[in-house]
Amino acid sequence: MLLKTLINTNELALLLGQPNVVVLDCRFYLTDHAKGQSEYNKGHIPSAIFVDVHRQLAAPETELTGRHPLPDEIVFSEQLLAWGIDSSTQVVVYDDMGGAIAARAWWMLSQQNIDVRVLNGGFPAWLREGRDVSLTPVIAKSTSNQIEVSFPWAVSEQAIVENFETNQFQLVDARASDRFNGENETIDAVAGHIPGAINRPFSDNLDANACFKPAEQLHVEWQDWLSNSSDAYVYYCGSGVTACHNVLALNYAGIEAKQVYVGSWSQWSKRMLRAVAL
Repeated sequence: MLLKTLINTNELALLLGQPNVVVLDCRFYLTDHAKGQSEYNKGHIPSAIFVDVHRQLAAPETELTGRHPLPDEIVFSEQLLAWGIDSSTQVVVYDDMGGAIAARAWWMLSQQNIDVRVLNGGFPAWLREGRDVSLTPVIAKSTSNQIEVSFPWAVSEQAIVENFETNQFQLVDARASDRFNGENETIDAVAGHIPGAINRPFSDNLDANACFKPAEQLHVEWQDWLSNSSDAYVYYCGSGVTACHNVLALNYAGIEAKQVYVGSWSQWSKRMLRAVAL
C-alpha cells in the first residue's frame, strides 16, 4: 500500500487553524544543533511547533549506534502526546532542505498510521510565495489519546549482516556520490559504503527549487534502478535521516517503499573500526 506523501503550500494554507491539524517545523543542521531553533525563532509557518530533530526524533548516540538511533517507543509515544498528535490528527512536516530532514519525521509518524504529509518545497517555498510568517513560538496543546508506538519498518544492523548470506534485499545509499565513493568524508571516521550497496542520492529527487520532481518523472527514474519487489530494497544514508527522503520519493512516484536501515553508515563505519581493532 502506498503512503501519503506531499502537500503543497496552497493546501497547507487552507488547513492552518483547523482543529486536529498539527504542523511541525523540522529544520535541523548537522554541524550546528542550535541553529534549527534559532531559525525557527526568526520566523516560521504560523501554528508550527519546533521539533528538535536531534533529541525528539532520535535517541542519544552510543558507541554501538549510528548518530540518530530511533527513540524508545514509549518515549516517542509520550512525545506525540506532548505535540498533541493522536490517531485523528492531520500532521504536516517541513524543513528548508527539500524535505531531507522532514522526511525522517514523516517516516516515523507514518508507521503509527498517522495522516502525515511533507510540505513540498518546505519553508523556502512558503517564503517565495510571500505567505504569512510568525515570530511567536508555538506551545503545543497536549492530548490524552496515546498512540502505541512501534517501528516495524526499521531494519537492524544484524539484518544487514545476515543479508550478506541470505541476499534478501538490495541496499540503496542516499548520500551524495562523493561520500558513497569514499572521496569526501568529513562526518564519519571511515569513508566508503556498505559492500553491495547502490547509490541514489536523495538530491536527485528534487528540482532546481528543491521541490520534488513530478511523480511521473521520478517513477521513470527510479524504475531504472529497481528491478524487484518493494520488499527487496532497504534504504540507508549517513544516520537514517535522508534515507527516508528516498522512501518518500518512491511512494510519491507510485512505488512502494518502507524499509530503512536507521543505523546507516554512521553505525556501519563504527563496526568496521571495531573489526580493525580486533
